[in-house]
Amino acid sequence: MAEPVIIDLLRHGEVQGTHWVFRGSTDVALSQTGWLQMQTVAEQVSSIAFSQIASSPLSRCRLFAESFAAQQNTSCEMLTDMREMDFGGWEGHGAQHIGEAELHQFLANPVGFCPPQGESFDSFAARVIKCWQTWLQDADGEHRLLVAHGGVMRVLLAFCLDMPLASINRLHVPYAAWSRISLLEGERPRVLFMNRGDTCAD
Repeated sequence: MAEPVIIDLLRHGEVQGTHWVFRGSTDVALSQTGWLQMQTVAEQVSSIAFSQIASSPLSRCRLFAESFAAQQNTSCEMLTDMREMDFGGWEGHGAQHIGEAELHQFLANPVGFCPPQGESFDSFAARVIKCWQTWLQDADGEHRLLVAHGGVMRVLLAFCLDMPLASINRLHVPYAAWSRISLLEGERPRVLFMNRGDTCAD
């Protein structure tokens, strides 16, 4: 990278259904509120000429990303490995249906943890980081947008900050949160801002 690469990370908005449940691999759509949240952020970033737009394939990210890319008169690439963690037996359930000890372990330090019948956190983090590195390997002086999930964004922010993955649940990434990362060859990544599009205290 001879010139800095700027990456905007955008989390999807509020989704349909019960609040405060695990929905990692469950493909749920944005709620009406969620669409309004995303439209608010879209107005803030609409003046940016993104060279590339990419998204998780799950509809709560994909449908907005495709719509926004059409407004920008550009394509939208689906990055399969930017999907959220698969929580297996926890999918669709909240704290009251999950063992207290297991939930506490995951929230305190997810490294080495695997929900029942789910994806291990370590595998999830590894695929997200590998996908990030592959997506950026040819980038040079560009401004890109990635629409993804809270867990994905926490992993990427921690990776760029050399922050222990054991601590990622200390990062608050609400619905429709907009963060920005600057990458320059030979320099450490810089997080320019976080949660500028914070429209919900999720």
